[in-house]
Amino acid sequence: MMQSIEAIESGKTAEAISGRATGALFFAGFGSLWLYNGISAMHRLNPISMAAIITICAALAVPAAMLLKSMSRAAHASGTGPLDSPEMKRTFSRVNMMQWAAIVVAIVLFNAIHKQEFLGTVITFIVGAHLTPLARLFRYAAHYVTGGLLMAWATVIAIAFPAEMMPSIGALGTAAILLGSAVYTLTSAGRAARSGFVSNRLSAHGV
Repeated sequence: MMQSIEAIESGKTAEAISGRATGALFFAGFGSLWLYNGISAMHRLNPISMAAIITICAALAVPAAMLLKSMSRAAHASGTGPLDSPEMKRTFSRVNMMQWAAIVVAIVLFNAIHKQEFLGTVITFIVGAHLTPLARLFRYAAHYVTGGLLMAWATVIAIAFPAEMMPSIGALGTAAILLGSAVYTLTSAGRAARSGFVSNRLSAHGV
């Protein structure tokens, strides 16, 4: 019975860490994309800047993917099955579908009114808003912070910056928030994984 309880707790820990690793993976990928867009809008895209973007993305995405893989193995070893429950997967899919639907509507609308320069700012706000339900879903409060920062940044850009600066400065600010969140989330996930590993080793030795 005790082993069964420990297996369940181990599975829950692996699931939580897996969620953070997945978040870091998405933040790294989309943060790098926003960085590319910002540098491109500033007409500073060249082999050196492209290499820097790829390096930043790889430095965050590779360890996040490795951690995700190791947590999948840990969950399998504990006998708890897949990391994500069907309900969690459905909720995650719904939230992301709503996000992409809102982005598509924004693209159509702002293209129709010939205000394409506002698109990046609006998309930043939408991405920030969609992190609120994900924070509740994954029980990870840092998503609230990232979402709040993105929505605040989008509001500042729309109010305080001229339209011609939105595609460049706006994108770079969004990139900074997402990449910073990737670093924090990956660090947090790695720390939790190491802590869980030590706890399991102690339990295995009867400590």
